[in-house]
Amino acid sequence: MKQRITLLTAVIAGTLSCSALAASPNWQFAEAGYTNLDNDFVDFDGLSISSKYLLDNNIYLNGEYSDLSKDDYDLNRTTLGAGYRIPMNSTTDAYVGANYERVDTDLVDENGYSVNAGVRSMVTREVELMGQVGYYDVDDGDVTVKVGANYYFAPRWAAGLSYEKIDDADITQVTARYTF
Repeated sequence: MKQRITLLTAVIAGTLSCSALAASPNWQFAEAGYTNLDNDFVDFDGLSISSKYLLDNNIYLNGEYSDLSKDDYDLNRTTLGAGYRIPMNSTTDAYVGANYERVDTDLVDENGYSVNAGVRSMVTREVELMGQVGYYDVDDGDVTVKVGANYYFAPRWAAGLSYEKIDDADITQVTARYTF
């Protein structure tokens, strides 16, 4: 009986401390994938690439490029920026960032900026969750909300899914990530 209680205690402790085995989110990666941008007027589809690179323990650079289209109409989005990572515990980081934003279409080209704050957390060794709020100002300022998840099916490779809301635009991405 004593062995069963000891075994049961070990199993429960192992289950509850699963997140303790997970590491902090990786801030050095490149990813690419499919992007869908749906607004009140048109539904764009295409490819995106993005990257983050940690310069030291807390400062990071980021960039993203999306090449989207609908029929013969093109929409390209570029984001270049930097941010500051704030370690919260061994598995969770908060962050703040500022970005230069550019949107190119067949009709108009616009420049602007965005600022954001969010949280990234490795809830297990394989699963990373993120949430972010921000302000995006290209032509007209809008509050943004983004949520996402990555599943690490190998130590350096993950498959991801994210959703972002910017005013009347819904942006969904399915990505493959490589960490370095």
